Amino acid sequence: MMKHYFNTNKVLALGVLAVTSVSIFFACKKDDKVADNKEETKTLAAAEVNAAVGALYEDAFNVTVNASASEDNLNKNQGRIAAGGQYKTGTICPGMGISVSPIEFGIWPKTVTIDFGTGCTVGQRTRKGKIVIEISKILFTSGAIAKLTFENYSVNGIKVEGTQLITNTSSNMGFSFTYTVTGGKATYPDNSVYTYVTNRTIAQTEGSETLLDLGDDAYGLSGTATVSYTDSTNAVTTANFNTKATLIKKADCPYVAEGILEIALNNIKGTIDYGKKETCDNKATLTVGDKSKEITLP
Repeated sequence: MMKHYFNTNKVLALGVLAVTSVSIFFACKKDDKVADNKEETKTLAAAEVNAAVGALYEDAFNVTVNASASEDNLNKNQGRIAAGGQYKTGTICPGMGISVSPIEFGIWPKTVTIDFGTGCTVGQRTRKGKIVIEISKILFTSGAIAKLTFENYSVNGIKVEGTQLITNTSSNMGFSFTYTVTGGKATYPDNSVYTYVTNRTIAQTEGSETLLDLGDDAYGLSGTATVSYTDSTNAVTTANFNTKATLIKKADCPYVAEGILEIALNNIKGTIDYGKKETCDNKATLTVGDKSKEITLP
């Protein structure tokens, strides 16, 4: 078994990269919203919607990784769990509760319930409700599977529903996870509804040999996503996203370094090409039909 499966810093770094990967689907800054034509505007708007909804599930992924890492591993901490299998921890959020069943050492699978109660705020995120995780074995072990469901769960007032499946596919080449979302649904405070499905892989491409140096890590992200919603003109829009070329996210740069993302919505087809950057920059190329323009990443 690889030692770095249990390297907490590496696991936390992976979680952080998973969350920051939402920039992959977030195509532009506000300054770029006024595109040259309606097709460009709709394409960029779809990318923003996909980013916002996808970020909710990226956050759930990150919560799962951090909750597991913060307790070192679930087996070691069974002795600290109070009667009823629950204890309080402030690792992710002050007052957050975690319960584990069964609590007996070495018995798998387990159900881990992360309870944010009526509101738990860290930074700019307020989480409420519960994430229920059915986990086959320690998440940092290759082959581990975690199934997430949501009970009255919301982030900043946005209700999150669906089933999220995380699978650890790590090997001697480095960390890797796949995750899917089925039946995804985000309901905003204004009652706007967005349905969402995705199938995504996050795999370490650089840095597996230098366990203590996070700065040289890089991760490749690939997969598909579909988001459906009613746009500002009351038209139903279904946008499909596909990574035509693996998107590379380096730990020492906030932007995607390279790769190509395909976007298809209704009769519009486009791509966002992140190029192949030797230096860190915030530029990409949007192509819709036969027209291309440079855009600025957030």
